[in-house]
Amino acid sequence: MKNNLILVILTIGFTVMQMSAQAQTYEIQGRILDDTTSEPLPGATVYDNANYNGTATDLEGRFRLANLKPGKTVLAISYLGYETVEKEVNMPADDNTVVDIRLSPQDKVLTEVIIMGSFEGQQRALNQQRAADNIKNIVSADLIGKFPDKNVAEALQRLPGVNIARDKGEGSTVSIRGTPQHFTNISINGEQLASVQQSGTRTEALDLIPADQLGSIEVTKALTSDMDGDAVGGNINLRTPTARANKLQIRSDAGLGFNDLSGKLNYIGKLQLSQRFFADAGNPRGRLGLLASGSYYGNNNSEDRMDATWSGVRRPVEMVNESLIMPEDFQFRKTENKRTRVGTTFTVDYKVKNHEIIFNYMYNYREDDDTRNRLRFDFNRSNSEWITHDSMRNGRIRRDINLWNEIKSNHNFNLEGTHTLSSWVLDWGLFYTNSRRDHTSTRGDFSLDGVTIVADNSRGIMDEVPQLRPVYPLDIKNPLLLNDFRRYEEDMETTDASNMVGKFNVRKDYIFSDYSGNFKFGGKARSVTNDKFRNNRVLSFFDPNQILNREEAFAHVARNTEPVDFLHGRYEYGPRVDKEKFLHYMDTYRRLLVEADDSWDAERLSKNDTYDARENVYAAYLMNRVQLKKFLLITGLRYEYNDVNYNAFDVKRSGTNVVATPISGGTNYGYLLPSVHVKYGLDQLTNIRLAYTHSYGKPNFVDIVPFINYDADAARLFIGNTDLKPSLSKNIDLMFEKYDRGGGIISAGFFYKEMNRFQFTRIVPSLTEDYPGFPQTAGFEFRQEQNGERAIVYGFELNFMQKMDFLPGALKGISTYLNYTFTGSDASTQDRSNMRLPGQAMHTGNAALSWDYKGFSSKASLNYNGAYIRSVASNENDDIMQDDRFQLDLNLSQRITKKISLYAEFVNITNSPSRQYQGYKHQVSRLAYFGWWTRFGITYRL
Repeated sequence: MKNNLILVILTIGFTVMQMSAQAQTYEIQGRILDDTTSEPLPGATVYDNANYNGTATDLEGRFRLANLKPGKTVLAISYLGYETVEKEVNMPADDNTVVDIRLSPQDKVLTEVIIMGSFEGQQRALNQQRAADNIKNIVSADLIGKFPDKNVAEALQRLPGVNIARDKGEGSTVSIRGTPQHFTNISINGEQLASVQQSGTRTEALDLIPADQLGSIEVTKALTSDMDGDAVGGNINLRTPTARANKLQIRSDAGLGFNDLSGKLNYIGKLQLSQRFFADAGNPRGRLGLLASGSYYGNNNSEDRMDATWSGVRRPVEMVNESLIMPEDFQFRKTENKRTRVGTTFTVDYKVKNHEIIFNYMYNYREDDDTRNRLRFDFNRSNSEWITHDSMRNGRIRRDINLWNEIKSNHNFNLEGTHTLSSWVLDWGLFYTNSRRDHTSTRGDFSLDGVTIVADNSRGIMDEVPQLRPVYPLDIKNPLLLNDFRRYEEDMETTDASNMVGKFNVRKDYIFSDYSGNFKFGGKARSVTNDKFRNNRVLSFFDPNQILNREEAFAHVARNTEPVDFLHGRYEYGPRVDKEKFLHYMDTYRRLLVEADDSWDAERLSKNDTYDARENVYAAYLMNRVQLKKFLLITGLRYEYNDVNYNAFDVKRSGTNVVATPISGGTNYGYLLPSVHVKYGLDQLTNIRLAYTHSYGKPNFVDIVPFINYDADAARLFIGNTDLKPSLSKNIDLMFEKYDRGGGIISAGFFYKEMNRFQFTRIVPSLTEDYPGFPQTAGFEFRQEQNGERAIVYGFELNFMQKMDFLPGALKGISTYLNYTFTGSDASTQDRSNMRLPGQAMHTGNAALSWDYKGFSSKASLNYNGAYIRSVASNENDDIMQDDRFQLDLNLSQRITKKISLYAEFVNITNSPSRQYQGYKHQVSRLAYFGWWTRFGITYRL
């Protein structure tokens, strides 16, 4: 590490001395504004016509163009949808002056369509994307609002190359370009968000963050050296908004919604206030900006779900005289969920000439309060036997209730400064984020053992939804069928995570021959923590005086009604547990609860899921940017060093004896990450981009902690892997972009990633010999996260946005939005070759058609998520696959006055289900319906 840092520092010092010796140059500053509304135009390009020395405006429409030579210079200013303007400046007379340049919409007749319609946000995003140095997609807040997307994950699914997973019907986790989810960084204002996912993954679920609290979303697919290098898939940066006008601006929304599966209402509210103060000649919009925003979303929804586990080992079937792959269980779940999501953001920024300081605080909160009922058929009891394909004896039927509550909260503090001193620019930042997850679960389990179970439909157990029931005269709908209250369980989990960052960047502008450029270097220190604690308890009734009749316990807590139209009418669920009756029953007889006979299992679960992790990351980089006429060349080198320490438990079980011994582990590693970016501007509207970069992907926290789960009776050995290495990736990206002056784009891109040591879960159903260090484990089931040998990911993206302004009359307001991504992969492990990477969907795409006319706006959108592997086994027949899925949504809005609009949203109109299968499509492992949503509301803008 020391030698690499010395090399970087010496290189920086030598280069800076060379740059400091350059000849005298000049600069000009200013703002690019809409001529009609005086709104800033972010992403407008400002170029020196003579040598293509240029820059782009920031989110406030401001620009700073340095490296201007003495004499007359003609500046060309362009912005999609607006007329191009040329302005002459004279140096040194105009040196360091501040100018406002106003642009007029290209087509005055279409002003209302452009400004009030869905292309307003699209134009802003496309202009910033066109001006960017590297390959990225940008989504503005205005464009997010044109889709019915209430959280960040759902907003991201509209972009090319992005695939999402869902939780409770909402978009949740995100992956980019076929890479695993934890290979994508999630950042707020440029710094990584701390994750408290239950699964222990590094990437936080984005259903935590309301989409309406953001100013924009940037998805970077080719990293530059001034960005964190641990993002093989890419980086998603969530930018918070700032105040833009020197008069009070108010944005408010209020609405109600309805979910057809739950039959209940949803509630929506948002208020944003912003204003700038202390205007002067240098800052006509005001030196001080204040913005405060908050939103609330209360969603009462429901989920109908079927889960199944298929055995990895063939089992004998009596009547067919052969062994077959048969299910171990089927579960039918009815979940009633109340989800509450709250987001707030507060931003203060202060600007004076050549100096800017900005502070942002963001708070995110999400609570899930679930009542989950489950009907379960167990086929894998010790004395269970399959009679035919569709019937078995000595099974178990269970009904249980789980009162499940999860609260996630996240605090983000960000302080940044930028200071311009002649041809030098210094920026610095301090960032702290803390996330917490609190989870509680209370579960009661009622059962009947020794049952003969049949699948009563034409395809039997192989049907997508088998009609399982006990044989006559037993009736699955009889509340007295279940004769034992077998188990009561309480579970508590707490996860705390933080990320504390200090950073600085220094940029030096220079002239080399006739070419302008800048050299940049910087450093960063990050301290990351992730701590998890679990306390699981398993209790049973001790009732020597027979105070309660356990055989009739279920009848005392059963609800009077059963679910209607369960699984879209494909299964009759029967009675379920009533939440209030169950809580009353447990309060009445709680004094009879004692530790259950299998309480040792609770101790094992608790210790296996308790750990703490510490990571310290140090980084330094240097980067050079030079404009060679139409060529932009960026080269860079970044070094990142990681020091990692973990604590967990070595858990061994023999019989009912569980011994948990604290153990520790740690590692350190460092990587040099070179990058080269080339951008060639064929003209002001056409770019060709090429990038070659190195990056790496860290293992998930839960996979690298040194836990040991040794269960002699269950013949099971699950162990953590402190030797698990990060995945190293070499990346090639090529992109062609053709923009339309009216605000459209046609683009095509190719990407290729070659990864060494990618991570996967190795599952061995039965060890052929003792595992090293663990005698007498031959025949045990074994699981461990390990490094694969090599993997490649490749594919292409197509993107098309077009406003049909060539059509006559009102049809000019029609716009189309299409994108498609193809992704392939080829990976090899110790056990398998030519396999797909987990999370890699071969096909993803979006299609949207919108129409804006005067005050009316409409958009119909179709999203397609292709099939991908959720988890990898040692045999492809045991892989869990997520099936492909379409979702159709519709937005309508009508402006009533200049300040007030009404809107309607329709989500998942076709009630598209989520489906998973194990190995083969007929081995369905999950089928879930969430229903459709409608939302109606009013917006106010001042």
